[in-house]
Amino acid sequence: MSNHWSEYWRQGHTTSFGDALSGNYEGILQSVWEPTFSSLQTDFVAVDVGSGNGSVPLLLRESLSNSAKVGKVYGVDLAEVQLSENTKSENSTIEIELISNTACETLPFENESIDLYMSQFGFEYSSIESSLKEASRVLKRDGQFSIVFHHGNSMILNRNKKILRLIELPQASDLVEYLREIAIAMGSMTSANDIARIKQDPKCESIRVKINQAIKDLVNYDELSAQDSQLMMFIAQFFKEGIFWPLAKKQQFIEFIKLQMDTLKLRLTELVNASFDEDKLARFIGIFKQNLLEINEIKVLKNEQKEILGWYLDARKIENCEV
Repeated sequence: MSNHWSEYWRQGHTTSFGDALSGNYEGILQSVWEPTFSSLQTDFVAVDVGSGNGSVPLLLRESLSNSAKVGKVYGVDLAEVQLSENTKSENSTIEIELISNTACETLPFENESIDLYMSQFGFEYSSIESSLKEASRVLKRDGQFSIVFHHGNSMILNRNKKILRLIELPQASDLVEYLREIAIAMGSMTSANDIARIKQDPKCESIRVKINQAIKDLVNYDELSAQDSQLMMFIAQFFKEGIFWPLAKKQQFIEFIKLQMDTLKLRLTELVNASFDEDKLARFIGIFKQNLLEINEIKVLKNEQKEILGWYLDARKIENCEV
């Protein structure tokens, strides 16, 4: 799964679900971490799994910016990830290191070396049983395990399910093919005279009608999802910025659109499959004790509008009491 996520993170996203939330993780998704971060002792070592471009490590550093605590946070991800230049800080006492191409199931840390194991919308994409066992291995005794993970009925899931349903419609893939057809039919475009020419061309006009109908169908089906998918933005860019591009560049852009839609389908399908309903949560909780983890708290996170954002689970590593 890492290739399409690598491309996604290279685009500079801060969250794993596009525009369902703006900016970095904010509001309740930020405040839920404050007690966890403040309880860390100086010289701590933390790991954030499924870290993406380091949103949670950056929140941790920001939260402790006025303290004298020293620590290191590793962000690991199966994809290629990196901190952006504007998030790097030479003066902070909290060091952040992102490690790419690293699975939750096989972490590059010594036994009992981690004070805080955390994840926000990342852990659930892995093999849950293997990753929980690995979390227990790397955590120190009394180390903290805290994760925020996708709820099967969250506003994040519901919004992205709608986007997925829209881009799976035949009109979405047809629209990309119509762009390919009209790019070829238009031929070389260099001036306003060429625009007048194609308006009189029956083949171009026929394809234009099909493009407009496909757009209308998608917008009528779900206008917000049509915008969220960015497909409408790409179409507008083709006809505004790209109308005078050489044919080869038009074709490259159309291939780019197709790739974006294909990878969006993959990401959203994985997101939906990673979510937890109550039954899946119960099975997950059932394997904590055997992994020497004692649950302190489980709750549903909601925003100010009382919409579900996700699950929160906090646990600690306990001593093996078997004789």
